[in-house]
Amino acid sequence: MTITDNKRQTERPAVKKTLYDAVANMGELFFEALLAILILFWHGILTVIAAILRGYDRVKFPLKRLLRKIGDFFKSPFLRYVKAMKMGSAEVAKAREEKGAFGAALAWIKFIWRLVFGKRGWIVTIANWALPICSCVFLFNIVTYANNQNYALKLTVNGDFIGFISNETIFTDAEKMVQKRINYTGSNTEIITFEPSYEVDLIGTGSTLTNYQLTDKLLEMLDADIEHGYGLYVGDAYYGTLLEHDRVDAALNALLDAYRTGEDKERVEFDRDITYTYGLYLSDSFVTEDEIIRQLTSKREVASYYTVVDGDSPSLVCDKLDMTYEELGRLNPDFNEDTELHTGDQIQITTDVPYLTIIITREERYNEPIPYSTSYIDDSTLYAGNTYDDTDGVDGVRFVVANVSYINSNEISRQVLSRTTVTPPVTKVVAVGTKPKPDTAAPGQSIANGKMLWPVGGDGGTITELIEADGGYSGHKGIDIAAGYGTPIYAAEKGVVVSCYWGDYSRGNYIVIQHDNGLQTYYYHCSDLDTYVGEYVTAGDMIGRVGMTGWATGNHLHFEVRLGENIILNPIDYLQRY
Repeated sequence: MTITDNKRQTERPAVKKTLYDAVANMGELFFEALLAILILFWHGILTVIAAILRGYDRVKFPLKRLLRKIGDFFKSPFLRYVKAMKMGSAEVAKAREEKGAFGAALAWIKFIWRLVFGKRGWIVTIANWALPICSCVFLFNIVTYANNQNYALKLTVNGDFIGFISNETIFTDAEKMVQKRINYTGSNTEIITFEPSYEVDLIGTGSTLTNYQLTDKLLEMLDADIEHGYGLYVGDAYYGTLLEHDRVDAALNALLDAYRTGEDKERVEFDRDITYTYGLYLSDSFVTEDEIIRQLTSKREVASYYTVVDGDSPSLVCDKLDMTYEELGRLNPDFNEDTELHTGDQIQITTDVPYLTIIITREERYNEPIPYSTSYIDDSTLYAGNTYDDTDGVDGVRFVVANVSYINSNEISRQVLSRTTVTPPVTKVVAVGTKPKPDTAAPGQSIANGKMLWPVGGDGGTITELIEADGGYSGHKGIDIAAGYGTPIYAAEKGVVVSCYWGDYSRGNYIVIQHDNGLQTYYYHCSDLDTYVGEYVTAGDMIGRVGMTGWATGNHLHFEVRLGENIILNPIDYLQRY
């Protein structure tokens, strides 16, 4: 028994010593580990920054010193605590050796007290860090609170306090809404006068009244029966108050459905917004859904006008409009069967249109032309004053997607969503003559692509006979252009004179020109020839004069166009003037 007690007495100090050492070592290890992690993290930051600033020594080294000082500042408390832990462990161990377990416990308590409440203990350190932060947070909250203190207008109406509003516009809008609610369409209620007064006041974080809330409060001031309901507005017009509006909505949707075709992206809507505003309204303003439905789905008669077009007469206008003279005369006092009409005159008619105008918007896809442009080039082979269409302009084609809106089948707007070029336009090229023109040459003309100058001068003469294929007599291979004796004859196109013959029995004096494009032109019955074989002539050069030589019954030019010598072509297809 004594042995057992002694054994226990000798083992107890060892257990206490082991526990104290373990606690001290754990605290020391904790701070050393935390310090090691912070140092490692700090060195990592320095390494990254150094890598970024590598090559910039003037910045890198001062910055590293600055960061090291900052790091030393932040890690110094932890180093102190590590040092304190080591000193405390040593003091506890020394007290245990000198004074036993009780002395060690007292030493440990003193150590913990200094560590927590000492001049550099945890509490003081935390306070040193926390107090500035708390002060900043407190200051921020004070500033925020001050900024959240709102000022508003204290509204008094007719001597009674109503509430707070943000600005005078709220009252103005609310007053208008009150007048609308008590003076709805068809009512005879007199306008109510409100006398407001304002005073700026501090409301803290309180709220202000909206115009709808203020409207209800103003209505509550009236000496009248009021109830909650749905005010019906068509655009800005107030039509009365409903207890429910489901049937009205169904009727309006049915009205829109009558115009819907089911096309993709079609939109059918009223031209004015139809809205309901819930609030207080005069009891007298309440109407039934049936009344509203009859009104909104009815038709109304409006004045419209018919614009007179060319060829219109009073009787034709009556037929077009399916109206009598009397009906039009009532709307247009000067209208009767003898009225003289002019293009653009406006004739008033009547038209029934829906009470609510419906706008139909559909996405339409179509092609539109892209107008071609025109460029000009100089041509030294044309006389000045003449132009020739070297290249015909061709409009391009563009595919368009657009939203098109209609009212009563009349387009009111078109919003183009996209345009895609299908075929680009071809530029028209016009050759402008720069060659000096002699006095004998033909007057300047604008010649279309593939066309020839008109070959007869003066007033151009008159076509008296066409080619056989176009109604002329049998065997007639060209056209006859009657003109006065001696009227100039011009080359219809540039080319080489290949025949210049005097005195043919049938053709009289005639000329043949071979053109660069393979065509030939023939000029018969000339009174005089002003060219020669082999001469290169320009379009518009005078080559002869009108006469009646050969087989001819009057002064005229017989003009032919051939491809080569044997293929007869219709001159009408080639001459510009015709």
